[in-house]
Amino acid sequence: MPAVLTGVRPWLRRHDPRSAAVRRALRVTVAACAGFYACQYLLGQPVAALYALFGTIALGLLSDVAGTPAERTRLLLGALPVGLVLVALGTVLAVDVWAAAAGMLVVGFAVAFSTVGGPKIAGLANGLQLLYILPCFPPYDPGSLPARLAGVVVGIGLLAAADRVLWPAPGPRGFADRLAYAIEPVGRYAAAVAAATRDPGARDGLERCGAGAMDAVATLRLDEVPRAERPVGPGVRDRSLGIAAIALQSVTARLTNLVALLDDPALGGQARDAVARLVATAGRAVEACAPALRGAGEAPALGPLDTALAEFLSRRAAILAARDDIARRHLRVGAEAVMAAQSTRAIVVGTRAALGLAGHEPPVGIAPVTFAYLDRSAAQRWWRRLRVHLTPRSVYFQNAVRLAVGLAVARIVADLPDITHGFWVMLATLTLMRTSLVASRSTLGPAFGGVLAGAVLAGIMLVAVGDRTEIYTWSLPVLMALGFAVGPLFGPAAGQAGFTVVVAAIFAQLAPATWHLAETRLVDVVLGGLVGAVIGAAVWPRGGAGEVRRSAAAVLRTGADDVVATARILTGTPASPRADLPKRLALLDATHAQFRSEGASASAGADVDWLAVLGVGHRLVDDADLLRGRYPDPDPLPWPAVAAALVDAATVVAHDLRVTAAALATAAAAPPDESAGVHARLSPHPPVADYGRAPSDALRVVDVWGWLHGLADDLHRLHGALTAPGRERPPVRS
Repeated sequence: MPAVLTGVRPWLRRHDPRSAAVRRALRVTVAACAGFYACQYLLGQPVAALYALFGTIALGLLSDVAGTPAERTRLLLGALPVGLVLVALGTVLAVDVWAAAAGMLVVGFAVAFSTVGGPKIAGLANGLQLLYILPCFPPYDPGSLPARLAGVVVGIGLLAAADRVLWPAPGPRGFADRLAYAIEPVGRYAAAVAAATRDPGARDGLERCGAGAMDAVATLRLDEVPRAERPVGPGVRDRSLGIAAIALQSVTARLTNLVALLDDPALGGQARDAVARLVATAGRAVEACAPALRGAGEAPALGPLDTALAEFLSRRAAILAARDDIARRHLRVGAEAVMAAQSTRAIVVGTRAALGLAGHEPPVGIAPVTFAYLDRSAAQRWWRRLRVHLTPRSVYFQNAVRLAVGLAVARIVADLPDITHGFWVMLATLTLMRTSLVASRSTLGPAFGGVLAGAVLAGIMLVAVGDRTEIYTWSLPVLMALGFAVGPLFGPAAGQAGFTVVVAAIFAQLAPATWHLAETRLVDVVLGGLVGAVIGAAVWPRGGAGEVRRSAAAVLRTGADDVVATARILTGTPASPRADLPKRLALLDATHAQFRSEGASASAGADVDWLAVLGVGHRLVDDADLLRGRYPDPDPLPWPAVAAALVDAATVVAHDLRVTAAALATAAAAPPDESAGVHARLSPHPPVADYGRAPSDALRVVDVWGWLHGLADDLHRLHGALTAPGRERPPVRS
């Protein structure tokens, strides 16, 4: 025996490094058995015993309750009243199969769609579904409702207590810490760019520093972040951290653009010093956010960055007033530096808002819409989030409809005369349905094999033990601990086998059972899995893979309209209403994250560098917002020819975005790279005009001109994303 243990421990350390799976199995086992035994044998309440046990399993095993210990307690106790409502609703609607199925359709959609609220709510979804499924079967017995509710209270209460005192799991890393980790190399990159700007000879290690910054920023993509850590909820902290992460990506891209513009030896020393000072100030502001996000320091103030930005803008106005063409032709270097500084300001404001240190900061250089959520109530933020995804183009909506229809059909099928444990049919549908037909198909084989193996083991157990209930009673904790642990350690097949043995031992204590119980379990799971597969094949069968190209193309098409509208607004030219680009981008973010989790084939879109496409999409939104924030109500430019030239260049950029969107949507060959033509149309310097008579309007011209050059660079990136295989990291499993 000691030799066996010596071999087991290293294996467990490799497969379960922090013993998370084993500890979770033990916690759920203790809570479930305590509630079940107390209600069944001490109080003589078998109904309460069943609901105490499955209440624990629903939120302890089928759910993924994430966060710090205190957050997990709040989530479990917050889910309790929702669970009680679902149990009561299922009990009332069990009067008729069609009523129960209709209720399942509504409840299934509502609970599944609520996952738009973020990973913490999403982690509870399957468990809450189970609390409706369990009571919606015959016998119709409203008189047992008090016992059912009492059992759920006991089960969830014991689970919450066990989570705090029995081997409590530590909290996850948290996105704030992940963001702080990414901020540090970007801050170093900014310092290196500032040094290279001031002294062209000080470029040693600059390329390596830039690569490190880009690698760090790439870890903030949603598909790279474990689901429990993703800042996708409607709350202030999640929204603020998400904005800061996106702004950090923009800063990195702007610094990279800036490096490419520093090679011209004609760039004067004074211009270099001014740009270097602004970039260095931005770098220090970025770096100061890292310790604040870790709770080890104060969030940086906005004063130094705003002062540096104001001084730099004043200097640019003086350059525009001069008639020195050599100086003016290098204004794009300044435009990139200003955009980097403005994105840095969004990082600082986002950090302060995430830490609860600021209300709505003065929107200097930031579009008011970017942080408008700070002035909204929680209900308003929730409503806006639900409204964004209440469309068939949202993967949240698609998943909710698919699961709701699957569970409703399973409820109808479970009422067939030969089905004796319809609950198992619906449980199989709930646990085996996936977001795409490909993913579901890969799940069913191991699941069916595991249930078959478990049915054989359960049949042997039922035949050997017979009606000696005390053996099931004493063995249940061991069977539970093993059955709940083998799934995470050995895979879904082992998990289904272990759960089959566990439910056989449970139901054998509630009513006389024979080996036919194991046979029933096998048939019901296969039937439920097939129901899920059929519905999955009929309702958006390709999941994220079927939506990602369409969603990305919609972002580029809407972005094209937004580019023209923004150019017209900033030049004081009549413009059509702004397109809802942020909504399209939110849909793409969610679609891409799901697409990466599905492991789709190259033909479905894995041959595209989606991270590059996402980066361009975010800059289409963020850079336009920054400019609109700086010039909220601009008057027409006093130089009509300049305004026309800028709008004309924006129209060319928009055309190329639409052509790229069409190629992306149809998986056609990438269109020719037209970015060089856009740069040529814009020329190396802003259009010639008498800028000295209106310096503030001249600054607006330079900002729009620099923004359009940046869009031309993004067109080049899009072309590369469609012509070379994507180099995305393997998706993070969570």
